[in-house]
Amino acid sequence: MLKKKLLISLVIIQGLLIILGIIAIIFGVFYKMSNNSNSTQINTNIDLNEAYLINENQYQQKYIFEDKIIFHIVDLETNKVLKEIIIEKN
Repeated sequence: MLKKKLLISLVIIQGLLIILGIIAIIFGVFYKMSNNSNSTQINTNIDLNEAYLINENQYQQKYIFEDKIIFHIVDLETNKVLKEIIIEKN
């Protein structure tokens, strides 16, 4: 009788762990999707003196702030920042 109760409790615990795993996977997928939708997008007002075409799909934009120079490599089709490079002045 004790072995039977132990086996039933182990099966229940295993079922709960499987359910928690499925919930974690679903939560991770929704988190990843919401994180992608909030990705950085470039302003549509582009200063043509600070934008340079890299290839047919990407361009580079340069911003100068107080002590930093920021380069954004942007996709032409989606207007999303693919890479950001920050250089600090000394």
